[in-house]
Amino acid sequence: MLLRIVRKYRSEDVAVLRRAIRRRHGRFEKVKKMMHIKGCSNPELGEAFLFYLAMQEGAPIEEEVVIEDRKVFNALTAKRFELLEFINAHPPMSIKEIATRTGRDYKNVYDDVSSLSRYLVVNTVKNGKEIVPIGVVEGMGVEL
Repeated sequence: MLLRIVRKYRSEDVAVLRRAIRRRHGRFEKVKKMMHIKGCSNPELGEAFLFYLAMQEGAPIEEEVVIEDRKVFNALTAKRFELLEFINAHPPMSIKEIATRTGRDYKNVYDDVSSLSRYLVVNTVKNGKEIVPIGVVEGMGVEL
């Protein structure tokens, strides 16, 4: 059994992602140079390079994630689906701001986002000291 997720990144998500990549890896030219020197041995660097390429082309960024771990279904609670709906309906914001706007406890929202991120249901980036969930889950399907 597997879970297939389709996620799109809005322009607001891309802006947050661009800032996070620049903070971590530098400008595109530096990432490109590092890719030619080191190759794709670093998955995080490879992902940053692919995002940079997509952002430069201006094409919408979409990804499909396939999760084969059955434990992901334990992570998909009613509260977490509500959280996903909130993330989908609003521009990127910190976990603290999500907790404030939803009226939920910060620790519970943090735990929910961490759990969803662990199973790749949501993507998160560090924006300064804050963790920001990005991307809109457009579809989710179960295959037997």
